[in-house]
Amino acid sequence: MREAPILVVGAGPAGASAAATIAEAGLPVLLIEQRDQFGGAIHRQPAAGNDSHVWRPARHRRNWAGLMARLQACAGRIETRTETIFLGVDSEGRFLFDDRRAACVFARRPRAAIIAVGAVETIRPFPGWELPGVMSAGGAQVLLKETGRPPEGPILVAGSGALLPALAAQLAKAGNPPVAVLERGRPWNAPAALARLALSWGPMSEAAAYATTLATSRVPYRCGAIVTQAEPDGDGLKVGIRVGDQRQVLRVRHLLIHDGIEPNRTGIPLPDPDAAVPVLLAGDGREALGADAAILDGRRAATQVLARLGQATRRMRSDERGLIRARGFQAALTQALHSEPVVPAPETLICRCEGRSYAELAALAPDASAREIRLMGRFGLGACQGRFCGPMIAALRGQPLPAAIPPRWPLRPVSVAALARLTTDETE
Repeated sequence: MREAPILVVGAGPAGASAAATIAEAGLPVLLIEQRDQFGGAIHRQPAAGNDSHVWRPARHRRNWAGLMARLQACAGRIETRTETIFLGVDSEGRFLFDDRRAACVFARRPRAAIIAVGAVETIRPFPGWELPGVMSAGGAQVLLKETGRPPEGPILVAGSGALLPALAAQLAKAGNPPVAVLERGRPWNAPAALARLALSWGPMSEAAAYATTLATSRVPYRCGAIVTQAEPDGDGLKVGIRVGDQRQVLRVRHLLIHDGIEPNRTGIPLPDPDAAVPVLLAGDGREALGADAAILDGRRAATQVLARLGQATRRMRSDERGLIRARGFQAALTQALHSEPVVPAPETLICRCEGRSYAELAALAPDASAREIRLMGRFGLGACQGRFCGPMIAALRGQPLPAAIPPRWPLRPVSVAALARLTTDETE
């Protein structure tokens, strides 16, 4: 019988780093990726047949090239399955996957599992955020990276976080700079946090490059600016903005919104390094610390698995020091961009799948359980299973994110025909 592999789910920077580290130690790896290419969100590759590459900082290009070289050097110990969706863990402890290319479901019992499925975007809802023409900034960035083409027409980028200037600079480099970048936070109110951020050379040099691009393209970057609503306006949008006591309306074709990220934990097995099949999280799916830290965190998870299997762990301490620095940077950034939450208007849509509003969420009892929110309020019953509205509900009701909307099994839609062709370790 062949040796059971170490399972790695997700081939972004954390998953690629974990897979390379384990394979370099001489152990077999099963690397699962839902896309047709490696890269995750940060290193998303152009779509098939498209050779356009979006501008990225040199540091990210070097890091990804290094990871790809490591994976190539030990490719003989890595079984790769792309276009394959993680469905969850069944009652017998088997990890199930939907191979979309082969149209079948297969199950594996690995020696250990590292889940590196990244993060999910969050937004603060406002009236009109669900309209055509409104898109998450992360989703727009992925499309830009895959196609090399920015959206046509005037673009407004709004919300909060480091992704806003990064995306705006990439749009400018691609030929369509946004009309403005609106940051909800007021960083000048947190000088101590700004001072700590200035000590992080890598991220701040990247931020300086974005700022230079925006200045050259004459893109205004306004702090303390909040989108209050969006309304249809012909084939575009009429976007209401508040800056302090001043109100303004901008007419644009696209509104790209973003209010940070949260680890993707929907239906992910709880980490348990002491279980019969130890499960560890890695990268932004464990703690959202950025692309550089994800590489370290993937290696951290891999070295923990190797230690359990009796292998040496030489770089654990240096990786932990790097993660501590990244955690400090993210904490300072959060403090610098902090803004008080705003209670949505009653008509604000919260669950797009079921068309449920904030008024309907507020009508539920304050102590309503996650099950009651789902069944009585009909939140999170749609195809996304609460992946998008779950963070909103958690923030609005003060509940921990994992408890806001419990997932159903399987985690993603799967055809009955694919299930009927189930294969396992024993049948292959």
